[in-house]
Amino acid sequence: MARGKKSIARGPARWYNNGMESISEKSFGSAYGRSARLFTLESGEISVSVTDLGAAVTDIIVKDREGRPRNVVLGYGSAAGYAAGSSCVGALVGRYAGRIGGARFSLSGGEYRLIKNDGENHLHGGFSKRFFDAEAGEGLVRMSLVSPDGDEGFPGELRLSATYSVAGNRLRIEYEAETDRETVLNITNHSYFNLDGQGDVLGHLLLVNADSFAELGAGLIPTGRLPGVRGTALDLISPRMLGEVVRDPWLGAASGLDHSFALENRGELVSAAAVYSPLSGIGLICRTTQPSVHIYSGNFIHLDSAGAGRDGEAFLRYGGVCLETQHFPDSPNKPRFPSTRLAPGERFREVTEYEFVTVRG
Repeated sequence: MARGKKSIARGPARWYNNGMESISEKSFGSAYGRSARLFTLESGEISVSVTDLGAAVTDIIVKDREGRPRNVVLGYGSAAGYAAGSSCVGALVGRYAGRIGGARFSLSGGEYRLIKNDGENHLHGGFSKRFFDAEAGEGLVRMSLVSPDGDEGFPGELRLSATYSVAGNRLRIEYEAETDRETVLNITNHSYFNLDGQGDVLGHLLLVNADSFAELGAGLIPTGRLPGVRGTALDLISPRMLGEVVRDPWLGAASGLDHSFALENRGELVSAAAVYSPLSGIGLICRTTQPSVHIYSGNFIHLDSAGAGRDGEAFLRYGGVCLETQHFPDSPNKPRFPSTRLAPGERFREVTEYEFVTVRG
């Protein structure tokens, strides 16, 4: 923990302010019989709020080309919405982000059966519905969780933290984890970005810095192949309008983008994807140390079980786009994919940054 560590479970409404960056906290309603808290980090350029329920990013406020503030992520108005919702809106998802085919995998000679929450498959896991312990230091909030051995079928007691910090126009999320038994791990942030703050994202431009992608088979489970994007609807090396991409019949059963792209990195922070709205003038650059970025265009968010977002209006289909920095889905069953194995004595550490820029004039 950084210098200035302080538990804020019983802290004042605003306890840290150095003239440029500040952290405040307030009540965020209740869920599962427990009070939720909301922590807001402000840099003077952007404002980011995170709740301890699901370690979810609830709000990111950025100024548009006219200088007006816009909330550029989808969210609910209170903890009750996050408890009721079915779309992992803004949440930290795990133990395994993405699908695991047949809800099972083998590891060191043993087979592990997971809960089936996506037909016959396992998808994302239950961290989005868990309360995290919150601590704060100078300019950061750290969310921590202990996942017990056997949680949803995964082996090993996992100790996980996600540290959120803002500086200038950037949000940084740093993940760390350790286990006491060999396991697999894949976590990400599941924010739905809408750089207009309203409507759908079909007018947004999307660029993905990837030459290949994880080919999908039945049930949207990867086949294990990583073909090139050239000649497919997934050729996003040059910016393309999302509306054009999601309506491409090549995407088939996915009904839009729900695909993992392979990034050329070896653990360094690289540019993975960028999104820009010509309407608001707001752009987003996503950088990560992870080997893949999964792009989801909100194909089914209009069916979210919470019924409505923070403003009381129902989510629109294609109302947000997710840039999920992670490992590939079904990696435990695909030996050609980068390994998601985590062993005792090893430390999992990955970083993702979101930089917001505004094009004026």
